[in-house]
Amino acid sequence: MERYVTFIVRHRLAVLMAVLTATALLATQLPHVRLEIRQRALTPQSHPYVQVHNRIADIFGGETTLIIGVIARHGDIFTPPILEKIVRITRLVGQLPGAVANNVLSIAAERVKFIKGTADGMEVRPLMAEAPHDDAAIAQLKEEVFSDKLYKGTLVAADGSAALIVVDFNGELTGEAIVDEVESVVAGERDADADVVLGGAPMIRASAARYTAMMAILFPIAVMVIGLVHYEAFRTLQAVFLPLATALLSVIWSLGIMGWLRQPMDTWSAVTPVVILAIAAGHAVQILKRYYEEFAQVGDSKLAVIRSVTAVGPVMLTAGLIASAGFGSLVAFGVTSVRVFGLLLACGIVSALIIEMTFTPACRAMLPAPRGREVAREKEGWILKTGLEWIAALVVRRPQAVLLVSMAVVVLFFIGALSLKVDNSFKGWFPASSPVRQADALLNQHLAGTSTLTLLVEGQEEGDIEDPGVLRAMSDVEDFLEKRQGIGAATSMADYVKRMHRAMNNDDAAYYAIPDTKRLIAQYLFLYSLSGPNDFTSVIDSSHRLSVIRAYAKTDGAEFGRELFNDLGAYVTQRFQGLPAEVHLAGGALGVQTAMNEVIVREKILNVIQVTVIIFLLSSLVLRSFVGGLIVLTPLAVSVVVNLGIMGWSHTWLSLATAAITSTAISIGADFAIYLIFRVREELQQHDGDLAAALRASLLTSGKAIFFVSSAVALGYLVLPLSGFGAWIHLGVLTALMMGVSALATLTIIPALFITTRPKMLGAVPMGYAWPVTARIRATAGN
Repeated sequence: MERYVTFIVRHRLAVLMAVLTATALLATQLPHVRLEIRQRALTPQSHPYVQVHNRIADIFGGETTLIIGVIARHGDIFTPPILEKIVRITRLVGQLPGAVANNVLSIAAERVKFIKGTADGMEVRPLMAEAPHDDAAIAQLKEEVFSDKLYKGTLVAADGSAALIVVDFNGELTGEAIVDEVESVVAGERDADADVVLGGAPMIRASAARYTAMMAILFPIAVMVIGLVHYEAFRTLQAVFLPLATALLSVIWSLGIMGWLRQPMDTWSAVTPVVILAIAAGHAVQILKRYYEEFAQVGDSKLAVIRSVTAVGPVMLTAGLIASAGFGSLVAFGVTSVRVFGLLLACGIVSALIIEMTFTPACRAMLPAPRGREVAREKEGWILKTGLEWIAALVVRRPQAVLLVSMAVVVLFFIGALSLKVDNSFKGWFPASSPVRQADALLNQHLAGTSTLTLLVEGQEEGDIEDPGVLRAMSDVEDFLEKRQGIGAATSMADYVKRMHRAMNNDDAAYYAIPDTKRLIAQYLFLYSLSGPNDFTSVIDSSHRLSVIRAYAKTDGAEFGRELFNDLGAYVTQRFQGLPAEVHLAGGALGVQTAMNEVIVREKILNVIQVTVIIFLLSSLVLRSFVGGLIVLTPLAVSVVVNLGIMGWSHTWLSLATAAITSTAISIGADFAIYLIFRVREELQQHDGDLAAALRASLLTSGKAIFFVSSAVALGYLVLPLSGFGAWIHLGVLTALMMGVSALATLTIIPALFITTRPKMLGAVPMGYAWPVTARIRATAGN
């Protein structure tokens, strides 16, 4: 290491030019970094529910579905001005770019028909081709809507106060583009007669994209906050700008890699610049703290650079690679967005290590040597020094008490962790006052619900959906769902068939049932198809082997979804037994979120185990001691339990937003333990094996650096809550909390363990490490 650093210092100008050239090349990829919130990237694609959801979307549409609610301000929607609005909006949204015209659904849609029995059979006509203006025509329309289950409670509120327009988009446009296009249609329709509100997946993605774009504001704030922490740490501008320059270069490298890989920036990867900034600046703090220590001893800036990087370099590489491996373990997570988040952070930390082992020492060697006043100011901070001295005295005098209190804290917070629950709601990411939440509440108030549930019914052969037994079972599933508290409505192909059967029997209500023969059902479908061959494309495929049952819920809570699917799964298995078809659970927002809840629990546990094993093995390898690996994990385990306990007591859900926090905080927190253990080993050599003296020296040096690093990371993360975005609020607050707990646990538990057990690993030389004060450096210092 010493020869390497000497080479860097000797060729510092060339090193700087090489790093800046590499930075410039990666910066050329920044224009390829784009903001894109992809629905499938946020969901666990391997889960059966999500696979069914994707299959339904590919066959019938509905993955990118926008809901438009036309809500009467007074009375009901059955007035000429409001009905005209519904007609205009229905026609115009079907002509928007990316809209699937055949899937537009409203009482004014061309494929929404009214069926009436006639002497010759049945009459099939559009329900509302044009908006009626006279009282008699309006009264007839109202009667026709309320007499049909397919329309009452779904396309029109049960009390007539609102109407629903549903439009599918083919994925050609982003969520923001879809919302902008639809807003251009509906903006002029809001007036004193009716309000027009938007809901559905595009609204959620568009809102998430707007919050994500706030990173352009939050990132400079994070830079300023971290810079202030560094100024407090060093009291010198040089030592503030150098870590920030190192960190900013690391951010450019990581974003350049993102652009090179053509990975879009989404809600999670947008956070990576702040994370990389904090981590990279933290590593630079470790180097510079040691630099000032060495400079105070030798008085030569270049020699101080060599000594400091020789001492800290192996530790930084070890800690950085362990953190990178911890983040890299997220690539096994079942959600693409989280995998990209982990991969980019891993690449960012490796980039930071490369820059810190090249640019930082080269730049520090080129800068003027610190003046005496700067060195003196760096040593100031009596409050922190007093606090660290108090911790050192406590753990040396009463190590058993420190460990007992730590165990009591773990038990106490473990009790809180037992009440931790899992929930994932995309809508829950946003504050209750946000437009997306207010629109959703309004739509749920007037209509059947905005949370969708779609079941796929799959026959064994073509035409199996026409089987009377299958259609009756589908109708029974609808009844089962509608009896469930929280489900507003359910529809399927069975409703169309029952309507046709009644129409063909003089509109006798007694015939609102499934016919007894498959042949008769096929005839009905053929007759209906004469009025519009594409009317059923959203509910049945062309072979009549696949069909769907759609339901609308007013809630997307985790417990609601879990209980519903448990009961529904048992019911459909029993009800379809012996029939030539089976039901697959489940598409729609409820299915996706239930899948996420299951995956979060399973993969959260697996990921924590992965990160723990990785840190243990790498730490044990580097420290040449399994005991050392366990000691590294101990403060991390405490911080995890405290974090989960606080989440349980504060009723903070374990969700997609909070699932990655543990691995993130463990990966970063492992740095603290590694730095402290290496410093204690070094100080033991300096103090002739006096452990108490070594611990005190380590806490006053490495401990001080750990305090400032954890403070910078925590405050960097605490910038995220300024966005008001629920997912980032949880991410920022909980990660900052874990940083503080992890740092405090490291500074107390590890020294207490050393005092009480005096492990043999304290005397072992770490793998690939040489004690920094070598003969050559001593000789150089002497010269």
